[in-house]
Amino acid sequence: MKPSFLFRCVFILHFCLGMGSVRGYANLPQESPIQNIAGRFQPGKSAAEALRMADRMYRAGQNFHSDSLLQKALHYYERQKPCPELTRLYFYTGLFYEQRNQPAEALKRYTLAETNVALVPDSLFSPAIARKILALQQAVGKKTAEDLQWETRYTELLQQSDQWHAAARGWRTACIVLTFLLLAFAGISHYRTLYRKRELFKSQLFIERLQRAEEELKEKMSRQLHEKDGKLKDFFRLRVEMIKEFVEFSQKYANNPEKLRYKFQRTISTDSFSPTDWALLLEGVNITGNGIISYLKKNYPELTEENLRYCALICAGFETDELAVLWDVNNTSIYKRRTRLRQKLNLPQNQDLKKYFDELIARLR
Repeated sequence: MKPSFLFRCVFILHFCLGMGSVRGYANLPQESPIQNIAGRFQPGKSAAEALRMADRMYRAGQNFHSDSLLQKALHYYERQKPCPELTRLYFYTGLFYEQRNQPAEALKRYTLAETNVALVPDSLFSPAIARKILALQQAVGKKTAEDLQWETRYTELLQQSDQWHAAARGWRTACIVLTFLLLAFAGISHYRTLYRKRELFKSQLFIERLQRAEEELKEKMSRQLHEKDGKLKDFFRLRVEMIKEFVEFSQKYANNPEKLRYKFQRTISTDSFSPTDWALLLEGVNITGNGIISYLKKNYPELTEENLRYCALICAGFETDELAVLWDVNNTSIYKRRTRLRQKLNLPQNQDLKKYFDELIARLR
């Protein structure tokens, strides 16, 4: 079988199938529901198929009995004007109206095709369009035809102007919306930047306040430690001076024991202590005892100043005999004072005060 013969058979088969589809298009008043749904998803493909079917009908010399698909294709290609497809579609629509004996509508379509040809030249359809316009001018009259043509061109220009204005409004709206969005974004970014700067400034201010508070606390603690250290030094200095005084008494009255005993009692008697001496004693015991004097003042407000002094001396390690010498009383009076002190401290009568104070100092630590 020769290749040329096979090619001719395929061409004839394709032409017959094409004619069948053209005849179907010619007798089809409108699209089927399935074609309509498919065309919504692929409008370009549907418009191109309708134009190809119209080309086949025109080449076959058949009449157009429906313009539904032509109008659909026109609706698609008019959004892409100018283009060569519009020339053919306007021409085919003019043929449709001419076959329906509507010369005015046909002349309008031919005029639109002629206008589109001026923008997109088409050597195949230009002569046919010119012949159709000339024939219709002779049929309806030259003046009437020219009026229709000018009206069509004016209407087309108005439509194009409306389209351009609509496009301009669309672009203007898009620009306004875009500008608004950019301004909003810039505003939000600026606000977030300011908010972060404020938060950073607050954090830095808070850190600086903490640092100042820490420095003030360190300075206060250093000052208090310095004051307490000075008081302790004064307290121990007085004790050293007292010891030196005792040594001098022992050397001076070594041959007179009674005189030495009298001077010793007079020196260490509590009557010889000044308020400053007692304050130094209380402060020294409070420091070395982890704040025990302050604790007793706060939790036992019924304690007198003399009771606190007695507590300080017990915490310092003075025994009953030593306390009797200091107060220049007998041991019985010291036992009575201990009993009254236990009652104020809500302690059992057999509670050892030195042991109680040592345990309290340990807890306060």
